[in-house]
Amino acid sequence: MAPDARAIDDLDRSIVERLRVDGRETNRSLATALGVNEATIAARLRRLESSNVVHVVALTDMHRLGFPYFAFAMVTTSDRPITEVAAEIAAVPQTIFVNLHTGRYDVVCGVLARDRAELGQVIGEAIPGISGVRSVRSELAVDVLRFDSAWAALGAGGDISTQPRPSVPPEAVDALDLQIIGALQRDARSSNRSVAAELDVSEGTVRGRLRRMEDDHLIRIRAVSDVESFGFGAAAVVGVHARDGRIDGAADQLMRLDGVAAVIRSLGEFDFMLIVLAESRVALLDVVLTQIQDIPEIRSTETFESAGTLKHIYTWVRLVD
Repeated sequence: MAPDARAIDDLDRSIVERLRVDGRETNRSLATALGVNEATIAARLRRLESSNVVHVVALTDMHRLGFPYFAFAMVTTSDRPITEVAAEIAAVPQTIFVNLHTGRYDVVCGVLARDRAELGQVIGEAIPGISGVRSVRSELAVDVLRFDSAWAALGAGGDISTQPRPSVPPEAVDALDLQIIGALQRDARSSNRSVAAELDVSEGTVRGRLRRMEDDHLIRIRAVSDVESFGFGAAAVVGVHARDGRIDGAADQLMRLDGVAAVIRSLGEFDFMLIVLAESRVALLDVVLTQIQDIPEIRSTETFESAGTLKHIYTWVRLVD
């Protein structure tokens, strides 16, 4: 029987842990730190990347790219297969993730917008105009308290470079910054010299631009791991109601919990929107029913379990961690 290319061992995990801190750490440095040779590191990274277990990417902060508005669009469907409806929602450029869910809503997606008019157009016109969409309601993010960018559904929807995405407004970053980001999203472990040669600029220009973008928290180069390959078999979006307006206390307690990948203060039906990852459905329900609901400042929760991902532009994040 052929070995499973997606299986990972302790060495793989050690490599990934270091690349989550510095995605451009050299193979030589990794080999020295982990006590193996450079060829072993190179071979491991090729396998992890090609099998969609780990991608080392240039993450970009969606707010600093010119998209200050982010909302969850909660969609119910009828008279058409959910997967077909979700596929059309995924074709809307402003959606950065589109998930199938159980519970009250069939599809939950993340929407980016440059301004309120664009947000209103997407949630009020573009998505409702899709055949099979029965209703759409939104949760507007007013503060992103946690956004763990180390995990993603890698490979969902195919090559993310071909997936529709918002156009970056020209006033957010200049053309050369975007070209550098693009080069590093194709191959984040490229040297400054190779990026400079590709863009026909000096190595010093690339180094200086990259340092500035990192210092400004516009970009971060790190390893992103596939949730399933690393043992997360269950995921959910959880809406949270705080008790008696005790928002700050609830936020403080939610931030202490393991397994909660995102904590987002929202304006809408819920006070918070959470993204929860767990090894199994049993573990997921334990997080929600025991850990979250036992917090005194929380009145109630509603859980929307993930049943599949059709789109995830995982290079667009909020760099708050």
